Amino acid sequence: MVSDKSRGRSEMVTPLRVLIVEDSEDDAFLMLRELRKGGYEPLAERVETAAAMEKALAAGQWDMIISDYVLPRFSGLAALHILKQSGQDLPFIVISGNIGEDIAVGAMKAGAHDYILKGNLTRLVPAVERELREAVVRRKRRQAEEALQRSYEELEQRVRERTEELSASKLELERLVGELERSNRELEQFAYVASHDLQEPLRMVSSFMQLLERRFEHQLDDKARQYISYALEGSQRMSQLISDLLMFSRVGRGTWNPAPVNLNELFSQIRSNCRTTLEETGAVITCDELPIVQGEPSQLSQLLQNLLVNAVKFRKQDVTPEVHVSATRQGKSWLLAVRDNGIGIAPEQHQRIFVIFQRLHSRQKYNGTGIGLAVCQRIVEFHGGRIWVESEPGKGSTFFFNLPAWN
Repeated sequence: MVSDKSRGRSEMVTPLRVLIVEDSEDDAFLMLRELRKGGYEPLAERVETAAAMEKALAAGQWDMIISDYVLPRFSGLAALHILKQSGQDLPFIVISGNIGEDIAVGAMKAGAHDYILKGNLTRLVPAVERELREAVVRRKRRQAEEALQRSYEELEQRVRERTEELSASKLELERLVGELERSNRELEQFAYVASHDLQEPLRMVSSFMQLLERRFEHQLDDKARQYISYALEGSQRMSQLISDLLMFSRVGRGTWNPAPVNLNELFSQIRSNCRTTLEETGAVITCDELPIVQGEPSQLSQLLQNLLVNAVKFRKQDVTPEVHVSATRQGKSWLLAVRDNGIGIAPEQHQRIFVIFQRLHSRQKYNGTGIGLAVCQRIVEFHGGRIWVESEPGKGSTFFFNLPAWN
């Protein structure tokens, strides 16, 4: 006799619209049976050719796709390509009777969300549950991003239209500026939330990779350890990239509230912060008597530190790095120069180095995310100045930038 509690549990089924790419009716039957055992009521259609899959995608709305890797007239990778061309964001799970490690990795790189062996279908339901949850998260995030982008574009358009109307009243302009500032605050908040949401899964990847390495240390071969090392390095680079992007997005979003900044004190503080790097490289960093300028202290610290660290990083082999900072008064502003004896920069690259993500060297030779000089340019422009470089390959570089004088 079935109890009321167990009867209620058995009746709680979840409809699941699943498109199955499989040439074997028996294998498809086993998949559906496993889904039913997991509490789903699959509404399924089985296809085994490209044309049939394209027709099914166009005709129906699906929750996910489960695909065999190899079919007589079709393949899982071809099915994945058709899904991408359709523009639909659906979980895609590869199931195969015999799939090697390299093939599985290739399928994941091509965009598959998971792969399962037909002899281990007990993994199917947990994989389906996980991918359905992640699909919901992706959809909500995409909708939020699209809504925010539409709102921002509409607001920009309204500002442009109102600005072009010479008869617009001061009150109306102030209202529009207020809306734009509020939109910027919302964008900054979105950047913070997005960075947090992205950092959390990266921390999980890194933690579980390290746990996997420690727990199965004596069972892993060299290739497995190499894969774990690649995963850890990738998550660390992505974490640094997200942090740098968040910093880049925040520069210039605040209001201009200048304060006196003593560059001599700032220079000493940066030297102290970089003591380890200076000791390891033997770098010699000097400066003239530096002025007091007006600006945002934390941003100017970031500006000067980025330039000094870059000067030491891009040094000549077997040559002691030498960096000198000087300043010249020019009317109501100061012209500062950061000069080094490093590897130099080709003239045709002088503009490109300030573009975000633009790198002149490989990551293996010089680490970094390609954001540092873009941040420098944004900080200088926020302070009403400009930044440029004079350099030739093998002859060092001098970065010039203007900052407003305090008095």
